[in-house]
Amino acid sequence: MPFLATALASGQVPSPIATGARAGSASTSGVATPPVSRNSLLRRLRLRTTVLRSRGRASSPSNATPTTTSAVSSTGDALVSERTRRLLAGIESKAVGEQASGAGGGTTLKALQRADAVWSSIRNMPTGDAAGPAPTFVVESNERLGVPRCDYDVAVCGGTLGILVAAALQARGQRVLVIERGALMGRDQEWNISRPELMSLVPLGVLTKEQAEGCVSIEFNPIRCGFHGVDAPNLITRDILNTGVKPALLLECVRENFERMGGVVMERASLNGITVHPDGAWLNVSPAGGPGGGESTAASPVAHAPGPVTTRLVVDCMGFGSPIVRQVRHGQKPDGVCLVVGSCARGFDEESNQSADLIFTTTDIRPDFQGQYFWEAFPAGSGPVDRTTYMFTYMDADPSRPSLASLLDDYWDLMPKYQGLDSIDDLELLRVLFGYFPTYRDSPLPAQWDRITQIGDASGMQSPLSFGGLAALLRHIPRLTDGMEDALLSDFLDRECLAALNQYQPALSASWLFQKCMSVAPGARPPPDFINNLMGINFGVMESLGDDVMRPFLQDVVQFGSLGKTLLTMTMTKPLFVPQILAQAGPGPIIDWVGHFAALAAYDAAAGLAESGPLASLSKSLAGTAPSQELIRSEGPGVGGSSGGEEMAWDFGVLDARQRFILRRNMEAYKWGSGRDYAE
Repeated sequence: MPFLATALASGQVPSPIATGARAGSASTSGVATPPVSRNSLLRRLRLRTTVLRSRGRASSPSNATPTTTSAVSSTGDALVSERTRRLLAGIESKAVGEQASGAGGGTTLKALQRADAVWSSIRNMPTGDAAGPAPTFVVESNERLGVPRCDYDVAVCGGTLGILVAAALQARGQRVLVIERGALMGRDQEWNISRPELMSLVPLGVLTKEQAEGCVSIEFNPIRCGFHGVDAPNLITRDILNTGVKPALLLECVRENFERMGGVVMERASLNGITVHPDGAWLNVSPAGGPGGGESTAASPVAHAPGPVTTRLVVDCMGFGSPIVRQVRHGQKPDGVCLVVGSCARGFDEESNQSADLIFTTTDIRPDFQGQYFWEAFPAGSGPVDRTTYMFTYMDADPSRPSLASLLDDYWDLMPKYQGLDSIDDLELLRVLFGYFPTYRDSPLPAQWDRITQIGDASGMQSPLSFGGLAALLRHIPRLTDGMEDALLSDFLDRECLAALNQYQPALSASWLFQKCMSVAPGARPPPDFINNLMGINFGVMESLGDDVMRPFLQDVVQFGSLGKTLLTMTMTKPLFVPQILAQAGPGPIIDWVGHFAALAAYDAAAGLAESGPLASLSKSLAGTAPSQELIRSEGPGVGGSSGGEEMAWDFGVLDARQRFILRRNMEAYKWGSGRDYAE
């Protein structure tokens, strides 16, 4: 299951995993936990001495600032401890160059204060009518643009991950523009994905195989899952989120290919509004404020200065903070939020820094804010003693929820214990990471206007467990590319047809019960070990059912057969635990989940019949052949309004062209919505 490593890229429950093993003890599962040997301690002492010298300060107890010493941040809400200020200042003093935009891109005190200010505004936001009128970013006009041809076929807004989709569409022959508010660049921190997910970009024309291989900075195995206090060994798996990709090099390669194919990048560009016309969309683009506004970081003849443009289709890849999404969801609080903090640090023991934790706990539910902390940890590609660790927790957006600064204080205390260290000062911090990832039950977000569609985190297509990121987008790129090419060439760019790209997915909606059970509602008092016991039992059941059940779920793919087997086996083997689950989730979410589970069964059956059942031939005949540039070149003009839209030889069927388009999208929804798109 992809968790926060890929989410912070923009960013991805269950088995007898938990061991009673704590950080610093020997694991019974065969995966080394943090070291305790004399040689390891001596190596760590030498590393710590080197780290302290590199900081230019003595190893004196007076340097350790108590966590309780805090100062009010500029947000007026969150308290930023002096320790956090000191650690962030140490990183800022070594920072060189511009930081990447997107979640996890900023590592400064100001970035933390900005993130906490927004998180505070989300927790305290007025809802419904009390929120007042929605901000206007998208408007509609009945007047035509009055131009013979739009400047571009597609404008992808948000380039950090959007350029992946942009390159795939450009490879299909579309004229694509990428608009990025900052510099189009990747951050230093690796994105962790599985190798097959990375290689899926090759057949799309986004990367060559050699480029994909060159972007890999590290690979590691095995992968551990474990839960505090559960009387069972850790679950050990391999090849899940075990590939570290260098974002800066990845985006550099993708951009190079994109521009070579004729794509255009506008970076340091501010998108100020969109007007949708019957024959296209007009985008109000201007140079972004600040130093270097409107200047490109690439010496490329196709890197254009920001300015107004027209396009046939707008693709919103601006994340959950998109101004388009804010207009749609104005006055609506997120139903779930994942808070995550972490760091990449130098000074871990090289011998133990070979494996990773996919999901791990070292404590029970925290009584101070009634939530459960989870951990991820990966070796970093920047050096053999470098390691990335994340601490995250699930919650709602109640005003009582803690700030990111507060979580960082807990992280400084708990991470060393998790990794078998004495203090955070044993390490040299390279980067500090923090973010919040809201999600909504009514996801994915369907199109609200003609000619505008959302992808990635803006669409809400990500699992409420993984909260988005690279892996979540990569899973859907083939489907999205096919669907958008079909819409462009068929000229089906109205709201109804674009809404078919982001249809209801029961596999996604069914995941909400898991998120509900992994969080604690304000005022609730479940047993402190409830979540750990739930996770341990669930993972143990999945492990007993084999890789066909366990591996898809660990990669955020929910399937009817696997989920049904897990629930049935869990009920039969642990019947006394079921009432606790019902009490924790509540009757409303359980009833809601039963409906999604029934829909998951229906989608699974429909996808099976459409793919290989007795109705497969009929389904394919009714759906017809989707248009493509290759077919158009072989058959001549006639698609996309280029010469009257006459029907092609390959475009014949019982249904009309629009009905066939919708049917093709429905068949994709059945496949992805049931998890049948999963392949090792």
